[in-house]
Amino acid sequence: MSRRRNWGAGEFGTTSTAAGEPKACEGLSTWHVCENAVPSGLDNHVNEALFALGNGFIGVRGTFEEGYAGPLNSKGEVPSEQGIFINGFYDEHVIKYPEVGYGQPEKDSVMLNVTNSKIIKMTVDGEPFDMYHAEAKVEQYYRQLNLKEGTLTRELVWTSPKGKKLKLETLRMVPLDENRKNVYVQEYVVTPLSENIDSIVIQSEMNGKVTNKPQSKDPRVGAGFTGQVLKMKRRAAQDPKYSFIESRTTCSNLSLMCGMANTMTYDDKVVEPDCSEIDEQAIRHEFTIPVHKKKDAKIVLRKYVVYVSTQCFRDEEKSEGDCSEYVEKTASKVLKQTMSVDFSKLLDEQKVFLANYYETATIDIKGDDMLQQGLRFNIFHLLQAVGRDGITNVGAKGISGEGYNGHYFWDTEIYILPFFLYSRPDIARNLVQFRVGTLDKARQRAQELGGIKKGALYPWRTIHGDECSAYFPAGTAQLHINADIAWAFKQYMEATDDTELLIHGGAEMILEMARFWLEYGNWSPAGHFQINCVTGPDEYTCLVNNNYYTNIMVQDALSYAVDIAYQLRYEHGAAYEQLCSKISLDESELNEMKKAADKMYLPYDKYIGVHPQDDSFLQKKPWDFENTPADKYPLLMNFHYLVIYKFKVLKQADLVLALLLQSDKFTENEKKVNFDYYEPLTTHDSSLSTAVYSVVAAEIGYYQKAYNYFKCTARMDLDNIHNNSQHGIHTACMAGTWMCVVRGFAGFSVYNNVVHLNPYLPQEWKGYSFKLTYKGAVLKVEVNSKTVVYTCVNGGRINFVHGNTQKIYLKKGRSKEVLLKDKFEDLTTLNFDSVVIDLDAAIPTIQQCHFESWREVLTTFFEQKLDIKNCGLNSGFTVNDYLKDLRNQIASHRFAGLETFLKKTTGLDIPVGSSHDLPGYDTLWALGNKKTEVFRKMIEENPPQASLEMLQLFKTLKNEGMKLGLVTYSKSGESLIQNSGLKRYVDAYVTGTEMGALGLRGKPHMDMYERVVEQLFTDASRCVVIINDPIGFDPVKIARFKYSISFPSPIVEKQPWTAEELAVIEQDHHRIGIQKVVKDLPSCLNVDVMDEWVTNSEPYEDRIARIYEDGSKKVCIFSSLQTTHSKPTDKPKLCPEIPRSWPASGDSSRQQP
Repeated sequence: MSRRRNWGAGEFGTTSTAAGEPKACEGLSTWHVCENAVPSGLDNHVNEALFALGNGFIGVRGTFEEGYAGPLNSKGEVPSEQGIFINGFYDEHVIKYPEVGYGQPEKDSVMLNVTNSKIIKMTVDGEPFDMYHAEAKVEQYYRQLNLKEGTLTRELVWTSPKGKKLKLETLRMVPLDENRKNVYVQEYVVTPLSENIDSIVIQSEMNGKVTNKPQSKDPRVGAGFTGQVLKMKRRAAQDPKYSFIESRTTCSNLSLMCGMANTMTYDDKVVEPDCSEIDEQAIRHEFTIPVHKKKDAKIVLRKYVVYVSTQCFRDEEKSEGDCSEYVEKTASKVLKQTMSVDFSKLLDEQKVFLANYYETATIDIKGDDMLQQGLRFNIFHLLQAVGRDGITNVGAKGISGEGYNGHYFWDTEIYILPFFLYSRPDIARNLVQFRVGTLDKARQRAQELGGIKKGALYPWRTIHGDECSAYFPAGTAQLHINADIAWAFKQYMEATDDTELLIHGGAEMILEMARFWLEYGNWSPAGHFQINCVTGPDEYTCLVNNNYYTNIMVQDALSYAVDIAYQLRYEHGAAYEQLCSKISLDESELNEMKKAADKMYLPYDKYIGVHPQDDSFLQKKPWDFENTPADKYPLLMNFHYLVIYKFKVLKQADLVLALLLQSDKFTENEKKVNFDYYEPLTTHDSSLSTAVYSVVAAEIGYYQKAYNYFKCTARMDLDNIHNNSQHGIHTACMAGTWMCVVRGFAGFSVYNNVVHLNPYLPQEWKGYSFKLTYKGAVLKVEVNSKTVVYTCVNGGRINFVHGNTQKIYLKKGRSKEVLLKDKFEDLTTLNFDSVVIDLDAAIPTIQQCHFESWREVLTTFFEQKLDIKNCGLNSGFTVNDYLKDLRNQIASHRFAGLETFLKKTTGLDIPVGSSHDLPGYDTLWALGNKKTEVFRKMIEENPPQASLEMLQLFKTLKNEGMKLGLVTYSKSGESLIQNSGLKRYVDAYVTGTEMGALGLRGKPHMDMYERVVEQLFTDASRCVVIINDPIGFDPVKIARFKYSISFPSPIVEKQPWTAEELAVIEQDHHRIGIQKVVKDLPSCLNVDVMDEWVTNSEPYEDRIARIYEDGSKKVCIFSSLQTTHSKPTDKPKLCPEIPRSWPASGDSSRQQP
């Protein structure tokens, strides 16, 4: 087919090879992957990777115990790689460049093929067991990977060339329990079936003579080593049962101890080894079993293997001798402990571990067993591949093969970490910890580029923190790795609230990466922050300016860096000060980060309506897909880089990935236009591509495309779709399978700490279900033909938004069933969706600042203009004066309260003046302007802080899904909100500055609150307001809101309200429609409490009726000053509409960024 492989149209199956055929065994089980015929050639090579076992530390390829003796492949090579790997165990070699360039990595790290301990060989009366012997016969062959039990088993009946017949059963298991991560076990069971067998000899071996594959023409495969680099240092045999081989790397100076022990029984009787043979680099335990022509008696060999490496402690103070002693003692101890456990118990432990894992990780679908098998296979392999110790990570090929040299990429953060974050957050934490632990090397790498003074740059590919990518255009130039790590950390923090990790390294990492962008980026003449000479995710387009994905991800990373800096400052002040001191961070850097984020250049082409992938992409000529034969894919294997780079062609999702990861920044229409433009240009030559296209296709309603891309993703390795699974499974693609279902079909996302779900059912299925872990709660999602059922199965509670409109709050054990997409009823589980708070209620100390400012101004004024003693103002301006008069400036003009106070206390009748009157004039406005001047200076010198309890309240409300808004009449409101630590929690706010600019009215009107409601895209009838001092507001306008709470915070100088004072306040506040008066806002308020208040509150109609009845002659009450208003002629509507000045959320008419 002479065109691009159109997997979105369901054509991926045309590229599948015969390697996939054996897996479709008769009576397909979704919990097993089966092989029904002795494999050869490519089938064997691929299945070695598919049948690999691992536990995040040890990886054991699925080769036969006796090795492969079948036919060679078409290139004359043996289609087999023995392969045992230790995650993160590596050696180095010098990278040879034809031309050396400054800052290029000097060494490459390669995960090593280590001591081969799988070997078990058998001879039957001198005939070697060989499934491939031309004159031998193999019957009833069956090999199976059991995904529930975590074992690889094989059964067959073999007849030798001389007619000796026996049954062979093998079992291999790598324990997944972290406490047994250093071991794996094998069982080898032989049953003679004919009476012509005299003796059987079985040899169990470990061999230290191992090498890695040499470099090949495929840049994805092969190491730069020549010969053996893991050198055997010594052999040891503690007794006939226990043997050890210690090896050491050539350059990285790491030691590895491999230990082996064997037990054997024949006809339930113990058989001791004849001898332990030791040759140049191998140790064998040999058992001779005299069968004496007896059949049906079982020979059972059990083999226990241990690996211990010095990477686990990395103590540079230990001498070589100390390291050698340490690994031997540890290996011996672990081996003996394992052997002391009954073999069946080890198998049972594995089943229990996997059952617990699948409890939160599995996805169950009804209607397609092949895809169900693919899902379970992928989820199983992800667990096997992931490092769980904080010093290792996940390789692109896991620990199932030598592909990509065992390197860790951005795959972890963008694809793999989200899967574990929402199924096993403890594992996700270890992945984040790996990046935190290699921060110093990232700092060093940034310096190596030259011209970079501050910051950290993480390596594109690495094992232990050093950059290993020799080809910088598609390696180091992918600077987006920093933003990817920041994005993943942000997701992790939203889902876990792991403050400990934030304080101990997390915030430092985020800020150091942000510093790098300030150094590397630059300001354009037009005032935009831009990032030049980078490579985005698409490796067919390199070294470009303003890659859109990079820029929008960096924008998010810079904003997040500022957010967490403020979070630390206000919630963990000592830790923040310590961090600032450690890395010499100052306020100017944070301001620069914010400015760069705000002014980030995000290109948009108005003529074709798309975001260019970069500055030059739209000027390129499209690739000629029609005349590119199918055998010329992947392009990187058939065309020079320069040829590829000059065309408009993508290896994988780039801008479309931005649509996914920054989904809330695009309208649905923008997503469709950009998807339609970039999809035909994408080859999907990377296994990372199809999952992204599947999710975005689902978001924009291209359901069949989404499903087709998902099918390709789910069986990428089982069907060897990319024809390279033999070199190792594709871990990122496997995690992408979870992404397709959970993010795509189920519409899962987290925006601003709020979980969203918007499921639909693919027409090919009857249903599907999965679980999500979020902030300690576990939510089960069951999607059926017509409904979706949500159940909180564990944890305290979980709050989320269904279908973009419906908030659901579930406690443990509670369920909620709603109709599926496009058939929703307007069901509501909460009566409100937003909270708007008076800033004075959020920061009670502001009242103290206002009071102190007025006292200073008026005291000075009295001293200058009057004889204070004669005026009876011995105490100056008091708290009571402020409370009674100045705080209630709501009558004919802004300073009516001040006017009343001066007349009452001094008899002075000062003219109002104008807003332009300078301090020093004898006008009310001049006094007010002077007070503002003093107030601003006061809050600049000592910014009022929200208490830790208040910050926690805001955080709780935000985490529970509330939209939050703030209102302040102060023109210094922007500074107050920023410096208080509240800004990162609120979605909208209005200050005194906007009040004047927009013509919003003060008391008795609620214009400020209504404006914030508009900005939150909700309605007053769905909003709870919290007001510090409601006296002066029109009760009818207060009643428009769903619920009203007052928090009459006392002035700091004044003692807390007495019970009598609070009773008077409550009476006054209730008379104007306030439904709840609280005296300790942070400690008593949360969504549950508010929901109970709202549920039990007086109905709106009754409230309005009571207000009109009680206030027919005095609707508005102004503390000691009471103003009489006439009753309006017409009663207001029960649910008055708030006029909107811009489209509601999700409207496609949003302006382009």
